[in-house]
Amino acid sequence: MKEHSNTPKYVKIINWLEEQIKEGVITVGGRLPTEESIAEKFGFNRMTVRQAIDDFVVRKMVTRRRGHGSILVRNTPVEYIWQFNNILSFTESMENSGISARTESNRIEVIEAPQKTAKLLGLPTGSRVLHTLRTKYAENEPVCIESSYLPYDRFSRLTDMEITGSLYRTLVEEFDTHLVKSVQYLSSVFSGKEEMKIFGFVKPQPCLMVESLSFDSGGMPVEVLYSCFRGDRYRFRIESGEYQYQKKQDRI
Repeated sequence: MKEHSNTPKYVKIINWLEEQIKEGVITVGGRLPTEESIAEKFGFNRMTVRQAIDDFVVRKMVTRRRGHGSILVRNTPVEYIWQFNNILSFTESMENSGISARTESNRIEVIEAPQKTAKLLGLPTGSRVLHTLRTKYAENEPVCIESSYLPYDRFSRLTDMEITGSLYRTLVEEFDTHLVKSVQYLSSVFSGKEEMKIFGFVKPQPCLMVESLSFDSGGMPVEVLYSCFRGDRYRFRIESGEYQYQKKQDRI
């Protein structure tokens, strides 16, 4: 791979390691060269080498083991991709990608609906809603925090259930509620105190916020959902349809 003179030092190491993996010099289960040997080969300091290896750790290709060094655990990076072509729960999205997933319930409570939430759900002011806060894990790493609001009168039985997988699957199986439409808005945010604690951030980090309003087959709003995704771990995939050409009207 040809590199420009202004290529960052750590990127040069990344490119070299990727070539070693591609050519089979480093194989799955095998150790990467030591930081000392890489530093000596390139004439860089060990901090630069560590930065390069950190990139492979973040991409879930390499794991560090005390006394064993840096071990290659897969040839290609793990990518968490959220698709917008259908309504899909986090759990089902991960399962479809062959990634192990689990859910941890932080809290479930019955509260008075915030004004905006009540309006979105078509509820009178002062109505009760079921609020759940759940952390989503991919390969035991916290990657998404979901804050969900559902009409309490309709889904009160959820307070007696332990939901460790897909909430949407539970709505179908236990309440015969099928979600057929979702309106979603994406925005960039910085992690707040709660997100920093759950994600293990030492300082605010960029995150992707997805605000969703889902409807059932009868056109009734069912859920207001705020999903906070780690910005360093997620990519979003949106599939668009055909370009609709509109001829400019002739000016008079």
